[in-house]
Amino acid sequence: MILLLGGTSETAPVAEALARAGYRVLVSTATEIELFVGTHPRIEHRRGRLNAEQMAGLVQESGIRAIVNATHPFASAVRATARQVAERLQIPYLSYARAGCVEEGSGLSIAANHPEAARWACETGRPILLTIGSRNVLPYSVEARRMGLPLVARVLDHPDSLQACREAQIPEDRVLMGRGPFSVEENRSVIQKYKIGVLVTKDSGDAGGVPEKLEAARLEGCRVIVVGRPELDDGIGSVPDLVREMQSRVPIPPCGILALDLESVLVPEIWETVARIAGVPALAFTTRDLPDYAALMHQRISLCREHGLTLMRLREIVAAMEPLPGAVAFLAWAQSRARVAIVSDTFYELAGPLLEKLGSPLLLCNALTLDKDGFIAGYTLREGGKPGAITGFQRLGLRVAAVGDSFNDLAMLQAADAPFLFQPAPRVLAAGVAFPPIWTWDELQAALDSLL
Repeated sequence: MILLLGGTSETAPVAEALARAGYRVLVSTATEIELFVGTHPRIEHRRGRLNAEQMAGLVQESGIRAIVNATHPFASAVRATARQVAERLQIPYLSYARAGCVEEGSGLSIAANHPEAARWACETGRPILLTIGSRNVLPYSVEARRMGLPLVARVLDHPDSLQACREAQIPEDRVLMGRGPFSVEENRSVIQKYKIGVLVTKDSGDAGGVPEKLEAARLEGCRVIVVGRPELDDGIGSVPDLVREMQSRVPIPPCGILALDLESVLVPEIWETVARIAGVPALAFTTRDLPDYAALMHQRISLCREHGLTLMRLREIVAAMEPLPGAVAFLAWAQSRARVAIVSDTFYELAGPLLEKLGSPLLLCNALTLDKDGFIAGYTLREGGKPGAITGFQRLGLRVAAVGDSFNDLAMLQAADAPFLFQPAPRVLAAGVAFPPIWTWDELQAALDSLL
């Protein structure tokens, strides 16, 4: 897993690119503010600030193999902490560096730091608009009060931002809360409303809305003071370059386990086939019809007893079933490349005849109990279910590729290192699941070829 320190608009593109390359990505953002971090199933998200000890603990507990810093270019403290933790734990550290957009000689005043920018801003004797965030408003507030100048601060809509402005004694009616980037017209509106003469910004690049600020200031005749960027730590300037560097430093090992769903992937649906052959339509019901699994199984057990369907008779029906076309050949190919486990919600006692036709691969599923007459009397669910099987393999240090087709496979796919949605039903696609579908055995084999 890769720890991606985010919080900017680049977070999602970086996370998605790493996930598509085959890495599991844990995005960490400092605040509770909603941030789009991508939709790929390999992406997870945690919130809350981390000091060095907390970050080190997270790295060790989550099996982090590398840290990627994609925080704001001015988040110097976070960058220093991340580099320190990576060096201490001897894992790679990569930094994504958003390109700046302000250059010397562009007619702007570029200050070395915030105290210098505050002095320059107040020298003009005109109202000041701060667009630098909330962490460094104090020197501007102190200097503006000393000079008797109006000061407006536009900050992130977060309680910490408002508190920082209160501590700097900026009146609340001069604190504008919002989340950028802002358009040229939005910037002009603020400049006009407060009769701003000086705009202060940081060189946070195109993604930080700097070009729009500069254009608004030009149109309104404002002076612009830019706080220069801190020295960055050998940052990588493009997402593809970042991914390539990650691949060279943290290669992805092949998947040691291929976990396959059974029904509708390798063999037909067992209960649906039993329902058709035995002439008991209600036996085809699934959790779509009865969402309560315990109630569903109670109905199946009652119907089997009512219609004389002992386990022996059920196994006779299952024994007449055949694997789906192409399944046996695919399974043979897969077993020549990796260890294969069938991970299913079926029952050992019911699926046995079909497993023999598949070559008797390892099956992880549930178990039935019988009464003295050979009827199903109850069942025992395997602890952890499908996702538990995946995480169990991962705890053994194995990377897992998983193949499933339906809603009850989604948690398994979510847990896997390499998830594949195979020949899903239309209702699954209509639900907007995040996994792209694969439709043929050849496509699935090609997708798995470099992973196994």
